[in-house]
Amino acid sequence: MVADIDPALGYDPTDDALNRRTAQSMVAERLRVEILSGVIAPGTRLLQTKVAERMKTSTTPVREAMAELSAEGLVDLDPHRGVIVHRPTVEELHEVYEMRSILDPVLMAKTVDNITHTEIARAAALCDRMEAETEAGAWVVLNSHFHAVLDQAARSPLLATTVRNLRNRSAIYIAASLQESPERMVDANAEHAAMVDACRRGDPQEGLEPTRSHIGATVGLVTRYLQRLEAKSA
Repeated sequence: MVADIDPALGYDPTDDALNRRTAQSMVAERLRVEILSGVIAPGTRLLQTKVAERMKTSTTPVREAMAELSAEGLVDLDPHRGVIVHRPTVEELHEVYEMRSILDPVLMAKTVDNITHTEIARAAALCDRMEAETEAGAWVVLNSHFHAVLDQAARSPLLATTVRNLRNRSAIYIAASLQESPERMVDANAEHAAMVDACRRGDPQEGLEPTRSHIGATVGLVTRYLQRLEAKSA
């Protein structure tokens, strides 16, 4: 990946720190998609040496990538077992989404009031990419990028950071909702488009309905999904 970096940008391709950051991003992105698509199941133990061997890199960027994924709530750092893919729970789902049901509409209203034409164009472009994406893990990552654009546009850094942390925790639940109902991507894409339309029109009220639908649909689907898994294991 380092070879793709343009030296004209002022980067030195021989810079070890740059190489490590690039490798870390690659490892984190691949693991993120694999976890969110269900290729790596909840509860799986991730061995740094095995991941490094599979991704043809050293253990240092793997360790840093796992710390990044831990901050997103995708893996847990267990002092005895090492790195474990996070297991979603109904209790955590409801706690996270209870907070989001309060904060997301507030942030969306601020976004509609403050978003620029450039940011609207970026959000619309991500909508197009999500509509073309059929792989669940990659779609969830694009979903995070889409909401990051809208969150930043709110010009409310503290609120945006709080919601972003909750969104990171939500990613594994959004992925679970797609396992329960793959067609959920179609409805979510329509909700995203409605959010962008609200931003274009500058109408905060118009942005609230798709925001609330977004939250409610995920909670309902994931609750059903987790209850079904619990019933199977009982």
